[in-house]
Amino acid sequence: MPTNPVTITVTGHAERSFMPNRCVVRLNIAFDGATRAEAADPTAKSAAALAELIQELENDSQRPLRRSSIDQVQHSRYRPYHPNGKKLPWNYRSTTTGSVTFRDLDAVAAFVDRVSAIEGVDVGHLQWTLTRKAHGTALTRVRDLAVRDALAKAKGYTRSLGSKRIEAVALADPGMLNPGQRPDFGPPAVRMMAASAAAPDSADTGRPAIELTPEPIGISADVEARFETS
Repeated sequence: MPTNPVTITVTGHAERSFMPNRCVVRLNIAFDGATRAEAADPTAKSAAALAELIQELENDSQRPLRRSSIDQVQHSRYRPYHPNGKKLPWNYRSTTTGSVTFRDLDAVAAFVDRVSAIEGVDVGHLQWTLTRKAHGTALTRVRDLAVRDALAKAKGYTRSLGSKRIEAVALADPGMLNPGQRPDFGPPAVRMMAASAAAPDSADTGRPAIELTPEPIGISADVEARFETS
């Protein structure tokens, strides 16, 4: 047993997975044509169909949507590449983008199935997230677990030393107790792992053509802690 107080500095780590409670569906509409009208007219038509579908969901009494947006149609033109440098006629392109944020995740698959049937619409990305409140609650829990991990390590060292008393004297994010010596087990803040979705086909005509299964969102936290034991 040491006769003088001994300082123990440890790191604590924790990570947990949480199911997302929001889904952002990213959408793109694009048409090409030999004239501006050939590109712009079908783009505007598909954008109107998309807006109608979104409005239908916004009027739903179950309120599955949190927010939505559709950008204005944008027009551009370009000349196709020719290997011999021949000057080809202009090609025209019209595009628009949109996003729909769902609070009801069970409604996402049906929406993706319906919106994919609109000509020219491409479902570019599904972003599964946590609301700010849910993320804050999850982060608080994970940080608490990281502190408990640090305390458990310190208690283990205390038992090895044959000491009986342990007292916390400092707690910080990684690198704060020893500036310039950030541990290499992870960044000093929270890490959020990306979520993904699987969308297998379904032959059952009574169900949406796709099924979405979001992966849990992983949140991790690291801390540094300093204790004195004697």
